[in-house]
Amino acid sequence: MHHENESPLDKELRPPAHLADILGRVAQLYRDEVAPREAALAHRLSDEAQYLDRDGKLHPEIIAARREIMRAAGSVGVYSAHLPERLGGGGLGRTDMIYVEEKVYGYGVGLNPALLSWSEGATPRLLYCHDHQREQFVDPLVRGEKTSLHAVTESGAGSNLFDMKTQARRDGKDWILTGAKAYITNAFDADVAQVLAITNPGAGRRSFTYFMFDTREYLGKGYRTGRVYQTMFGDGYTGELFFDDIRLPESAVIGEPGQGFDIAVMSFNYTRMRRAGMCSGWSKYLIERSLERVGGRQIGDRPLGANQGIQWMVADMYVDWLQARSLSLEVARSIDSPGPWYALPRPKDEIRRICALKVSNDESFYRVADRALQVHGGWGVMRNNPVNKLFQIARNLRIPGGTDEVQRTTIAETLGLRYEPSKSAPAEAK
Repeated sequence: MHHENESPLDKELRPPAHLADILGRVAQLYRDEVAPREAALAHRLSDEAQYLDRDGKLHPEIIAARREIMRAAGSVGVYSAHLPERLGGGGLGRTDMIYVEEKVYGYGVGLNPALLSWSEGATPRLLYCHDHQREQFVDPLVRGEKTSLHAVTESGAGSNLFDMKTQARRDGKDWILTGAKAYITNAFDADVAQVLAITNPGAGRRSFTYFMFDTREYLGKGYRTGRVYQTMFGDGYTGELFFDDIRLPESAVIGEPGQGFDIAVMSFNYTRMRRAGMCSGWSKYLIERSLERVGGRQIGDRPLGANQGIQWMVADMYVDWLQARSLSLEVARSIDSPGPWYALPRPKDEIRRICALKVSNDESFYRVADRALQVHGGWGVMRNNPVNKLFQIARNLRIPGGTDEVQRTTIAETLGLRYEPSKSAPAEAK
């Protein structure tokens, strides 16, 4: 449950005046669309035994509520505010979106994240869609009327795309898609699949192509879902996919054949950049709940917050939040100044800053969540509460979108520390 009382942190947000309207729309959506549904589904959202259905998948009632919120947000221009206006989006840059995202995530971890598109909605890959894909795919995704899945990861291929096995081969004017994907968000409910496959093995960056199709149209025609993967926070939303020689028309290609790697990199950069507002909003939420906890709980004759050890923990939470947020805003401004954030290719120094943004937010948010759980004591270690769930989410975030270790490697390489065997071998060995 979100608390509407202003906290000390609210005064530090200082969003630009031109965002007052959209931030007001977010607040109105929360009051009119999110809060009532959270109240109606409180028994499911607060009890993991009722959060999932008999098959271990996210309960249909929660899925339906999310979709209703998505459509409501789409109807007032919030859901796809990050996309350019030519696609029906709000045209906001990364700096502005940080303020919008932290407003949305600042409401906690109930149904509020459905107010903004994430991996299951109006993704940046729509920027490369063709006119013939507009009516069936782009427009309904932008409006929040359909959901999608992003199928890249495989059981043996994660951050290194070149380990991928899923392939699509030419057959006349069609493509035959074969392979499998693992750990895919929204695997069981998506209307639209966006799949990365190898189409020209050995061609380096030109080896990959994206395909998009209606999941229900191809279900039973080579497309099928597999088992549900239970993540550490038990979302019932992650699973595996199989492509058994699916015949796709040329019109299913996103962008151009061979452009998949660059589109994927742009997508990953977007995921990393979006950590900023998400982690800021959730960190702020946890600090506020912790202040309530330590200010209201009595230990003997004084509040828990009078203990210096507790005070320092809360102070460290604030420092982590402030540092990551400040870095995020600076990086976002440096991306927006040449703009737009989705233009390709990106210079190395910008890639380095985007990686730094992800690492900073992932790890700062994790430390905030860890301390928040600690100050909540016995209640904090109970699974069915938002503090515990956000701790689990915080630990999870350090892996998807490119692990934090991969981000550090990229940072080092863009600083000139790339290992190239051909240049480092002794002369007599060349």
